[in-house]
Amino acid sequence: MEKRNLISAKYIVPVLAIIVMLILPLFIASNYIITIFITCMAFAVFGMAWNIIGGYGAQVSWASSAFVAIGAYTNFILAVEFGISPFLSLPLGMGLSFIMATVIGYGSFRLRGAYFAIATIAFAEAFRGALQFFSGLTRGSAGMFITYRGDNFLALSFSNDRPFYYMFLALVVLSLLFSNWFIKSKTGYYLRCINGDEDAAESLGVETFRVKLRAFQVSSMMMSAAGAFYASFLTFISPMSTASFNLSIMIGIVAIVGGTATLWGPVLGAFIIVPLIEVAGILLGASGASNVLYGLLLVVIVMFRPTGVITLLYSAHRFITKKRGAKTPMTTEKGES
Repeated sequence: MEKRNLISAKYIVPVLAIIVMLILPLFIASNYIITIFITCMAFAVFGMAWNIIGGYGAQVSWASSAFVAIGAYTNFILAVEFGISPFLSLPLGMGLSFIMATVIGYGSFRLRGAYFAIATIAFAEAFRGALQFFSGLTRGSAGMFITYRGDNFLALSFSNDRPFYYMFLALVVLSLLFSNWFIKSKTGYYLRCINGDEDAAESLGVETFRVKLRAFQVSSMMMSAAGAFYASFLTFISPMSTASFNLSIMIGIVAIVGGTATLWGPVLGAFIIVPLIEVAGILLGASGASNVLYGLLLVVIVMFRPTGVITLLYSAHRFITKKRGAKTPMTTEKGES
């Protein structure tokens, strides 16, 4: 009975959170607040994608913005030039990200140390340069934009942001379910073994190269898919914003602050970091002072809770469970109290 209660408690909070998120727009009149929630959910998905390779696999990637940009630019180029729906261009963007991740992985996962992180930085910068160079296709530094074309679900064009709110909420739920399934799969189990001790995993017969490569491919495709939807929400993309190194850093920080190698850590991190940036911008304006405040708060979080903010919730849950257990009468061997 106690085990059943614990299982029920494990799922009741997420279910209640989803119900609250479903009805929340009914009580929010400000489109700006809706926009903040959408941004939080978008970065929650980005963070979960990063967490697969950077958290569970302990292979830090700083090429997130490049994979986001692949999905975004594939969406915009096909929509602007050929009028193709983002839902149809989505598989192409994910396929291109898969290929790019394979190229990077084959060149770096056979080596140990910081080579993979360095390779991802080089790829991200090279990709951003390519977006600027091929201006005939990508509009270069000027960026690309999509105008409002009337309410059209297939074109992801809406008169307000509320449809995007529910769309990204669905993406968060799907990403949570997929991440939970992936980590419990054989590949996810091997990935956690590599995180613990790569040499020991290899000695037990785990093909570490293939496992890391597969995780990176999955992570990149998730980034690309979320990037395509996020671009439609923004209606404007450019190399300096969509493919910037700052975006890659922010995606990594979302997962790190929330808690790496945890299912809900990136979600919590996104709902901390995004509002934090907005508040800093409102209080201190667009000056560098807002970045100082943002960075200072991040340093404090990392110093005092390096395992992520999510562990505070886990600690509180264990404490409450322990107190409840202490108050429960001891049972006899026959199961009678």
